[in-house]
Amino acid sequence: MGAESLGAALRAARRERGWSQSEAARELAALGRARAAPTASLASLKTQLSRWENGHARPEPLYRHLLAELYRSAELAAGPEPEPPEDATERLRALLAEADAVGDDALALLRTQFEATRRLDDRLGAAGSGATVRAQVEQLARLLAHTLVHTRRRVVAAMLAEAALLAGWQALDQDRPDESFARHEQARHAAREAAAPALLGQALAGQSAVLLELGLPGPALTVLEAAPADGPGAAWAAMARGAARAAAGDTTESHVAFTAAERVIRAAPGPPDLVQRGWALDYDGLHRRRSAALARHGDAEALAGLRAAAAGDRLPVREQATLRADLAFALADRGAAEDAAEHARHARILATRIGSHRVRHRLDRLPVTRAGG
Repeated sequence: MGAESLGAALRAARRERGWSQSEAARELAALGRARAAPTASLASLKTQLSRWENGHARPEPLYRHLLAELYRSAELAAGPEPEPPEDATERLRALLAEADAVGDDALALLRTQFEATRRLDDRLGAAGSGATVRAQVEQLARLLAHTLVHTRRRVVAAMLAEAALLAGWQALDQDRPDESFARHEQARHAAREAAAPALLGQALAGQSAVLLELGLPGPALTVLEAAPADGPGAAWAAMARGAARAAAGDTTESHVAFTAAERVIRAAPGPPDLVQRGWALDYDGLHRRRSAALARHGDAEALAGLRAAAAGDRLPVREQATLRADLAFALADRGAAEDAAEHARHARILATRIGSHRVRHRLDRLPVTRAGG
């Protein structure tokens, strides 16, 4: 997106919200404070907004990401359109050389970097790691496109699939389902390139979750038809199928699907690989998802499981917030308004901390919180 088209998009997004440039500057500064991102003074921000909207300057990467979140438009976070290189041949040579220079040692460093980012995401969510995750996805996608050695391509592709999966869940948490679906699609293609059925199953489960978020349980089931027939990928697909069946009100088939996922896990030769923590589907992860899916359908065992899961403090903070919100709705359905309001309060605190628009917007629809709970 060029400077002029970006400026027009920024101007349209602001006017759509009915804000003056001064009001937009205040909102942008407030968002920067919430994300612990340094911004200019209000007077300077208003001047910058004017220059950006008139196409006289482009926002720096930090401001592009803040503006994208403020206006809820992933396109605004995109970098400038690349200018045609003076020598396209040299550009390609440079990209190929860059990929060729990434040997085993460099790949190990990239893996270590990503694991650190994932641990940061566990604690701070997208608010503390979103920009880093997006940068890692872009870097790995560029490397994959220019890596020629087949065995190395598979390693890079697997890393890209994992990074894109995390980016997809972060986007969904920030209430950007379009971006989330696209990231999971990227993970899906990378998983196929890596010949990694477990990652393929997770990518399809992620797309299914996005479709459920849109209230589309039928398509959420359809996308899972491309899942692996056995192994961890099949377990992920069966778990997602159970969530979709529950969302459609078919609790009988939901139980069947979750039981099928459990059978796959039981048949696994050993415990999940701890190096892949966060992507492995073990009994605890399966039971959390089953409880969340069925607790709102009068399933007492699921409600008890959801209570136990929400009480844990060792889960990634995004999952803690989501489980608390799930529990608040399940309790509200049963008329336990006081308990529901308490869990909603905890969920909102966590969601605010990590910038989870998805959880906050869900809680806005909870009757007990609207009534003052």
